[in-house]
Amino acid sequence: MAGKVKIRIVSNCSIVITIILAALCIIISLFGLQKYAVLCNATQEYISCEKAVKQLQTGSDNLTKQVRLAAMTGEQEYIDAYFEEANVTKSRENAIDSLTQIESNSEAISALQDALADSVHLMQTEYYAMRLVEEAIDADPSTWSKELQAVILSSEDEALSKENKLSRAQSLVVSINYENAKEEISSEVDASLNTLMQEIWDKQHVAAVIFSHVYRNLIVCVIIFAVIMLLTGLIMLFWIAKPLLHYNESIKHGTIFPIHGANELQVLAETYNKIYQENEERELLMKRQAEHDPLTELLNRGSFDRILNLYESDHNNFALILVDIDTFKSVNDTYGHATGDLILKKVATLLRSAFRTIDYVCRIGGDEFAIIMVDMTSNLSYTITDKINDVNRQLANPDPEEGVPAVSLSAGIAFTDRDNPGNSLFKDADHALYYTKEHGRNGCTFY
Repeated sequence: MAGKVKIRIVSNCSIVITIILAALCIIISLFGLQKYAVLCNATQEYISCEKAVKQLQTGSDNLTKQVRLAAMTGEQEYIDAYFEEANVTKSRENAIDSLTQIESNSEAISALQDALADSVHLMQTEYYAMRLVEEAIDADPSTWSKELQAVILSSEDEALSKENKLSRAQSLVVSINYENAKEEISSEVDASLNTLMQEIWDKQHVAAVIFSHVYRNLIVCVIIFAVIMLLTGLIMLFWIAKPLLHYNESIKHGTIFPIHGANELQVLAETYNKIYQENEERELLMKRQAEHDPLTELLNRGSFDRILNLYESDHNNFALILVDIDTFKSVNDTYGHATGDLILKKVATLLRSAFRTIDYVCRIGGDEFAIIMVDMTSNLSYTITDKINDVNRQLANPDPEEGVPAVSLSAGIAFTDRDNPGNSLFKDADHALYYTKEHGRNGCTFY
């Protein structure tokens, strides 16, 4: 699969996915902030609603408490406290206003307002009872509240004594009818408040659920981001970093690149390998051209000198054979340079065939050749004689189709274990070659 994957495509896909996810996260976050604001608002409404409910209940209970204490004790302070709550503090009205601001369109608010109206109607009984108390304690009428001044007692109650007026007031605020009316109003208020609280709680719950979904979606996006980062890291590691490390090792060791990794790197490796192989072939060709004679493809003079120095420094036994084509200049002048080249090629081929593959056959001059026979001692000189004679026999009887005249070779041989060695192995072999040429050619002489 890696061979078909283009890192550019993977990169572009990752960028597109990242942009889409980023946009999605922004949208989800903005939506989440909106729902969070709704959740916070619903929570605040719920808290405010609870506070208003307590305020409503406290105000209602306080009014009942004050009117009953006034009827029981006949104390003016309780009447004053009653009207302080009813006309100044107005806990019930303020609570209804607070709830109306929270849910102005709720049916529960309308029901609460109706219940408050019933409560106000019930206050007429409380006003009547407190008027009886005021008259029972002979309070100054000028200090009465306008609500009490507006109350008109029945003729029967007007005729009651002070004690009986006080008793009458007590009976009004502790009667079954009064208590039933209070309980009915309280039930209506509780039912309305419960409905209102449920509506606010439902709103809060919906916002909380949506916000939870938003939070979950954000977590999913974060997980996807993490997976993308992990996959990107793995792609970078296995398809880019590791192949590059392998390429670096290949460069250090001078080898071709392994074909793996991302498609772009594989193309790079294939291009590098092609150039590397072309350069290697070119270097081999140049090396061969530098080490070999272009006409005969034998080792040239430079290669011969290096090999000879190497074997002389190792002090191993070997034989140096210097070979010269007899009367080559005359043949070359008579038959032409083309024929001369054919003779040189033929001699090179015969010498290469006559000697072992471990031996070094070289062309060191125009018609001069040299052979380094490795692992050779003077007691094996006959093998060299046989090889030179065999080559001369083939040169003396050329194939007519070859188009070359008969020629012969002269050779001079010097062994590393020779007796009475001269200044150098090469000079000793050259002396032997000169001796062969001076004494009839077409043969070999050992130093």
